[in-house]
Amino acid sequence: MTASMTIGEVARRAGIAATTLRYYEQIGLLAPAARVGGQRRYGDSILARLEVIRLCKTAGFALEDIAVLFADDAPGRPVSRSLARSKLAEIDARMDELRRAREIVEWGMACTCPSIDDCTCGVHAIGSATPMNSGCATMDR
Repeated sequence: MTASMTIGEVARRAGIAATTLRYYEQIGLLAPAARVGGQRRYGDSILARLEVIRLCKTAGFALEDIAVLFADDAPGRPVSRSLARSKLAEIDARMDELRRAREIVEWGMACTCPSIDDCTCGVHAIGSATPMNSGCATMDR
């Protein structure tokens, strides 16, 4: 692996700021970059690691948790498995919440009542993922 990419090129290709790369290096998520003439140089493998970090962040892991995931080299990786199990439960709960939100938005798009106050299909009902009264005369279903 030849360390040939500059920090600017890595930042551009990964879609992050150069300061983020420096910070990740500072907190140990990235190994210190090779230096050529005092400038950081990176090999292609940095892009894969940054993608893993991005996906972990998207899943809701804090940077501290990501550092634990990277550092966990115990047989069976029990700490990583515990963090992952907990995060999967959070992701599942969030997906359920988003699914309910989508249903409400879809019902709202289909409702042709003059206003929420005059709606008879119950789309706006708080805490309800399905309409309270699907008998809305103007509902396209």
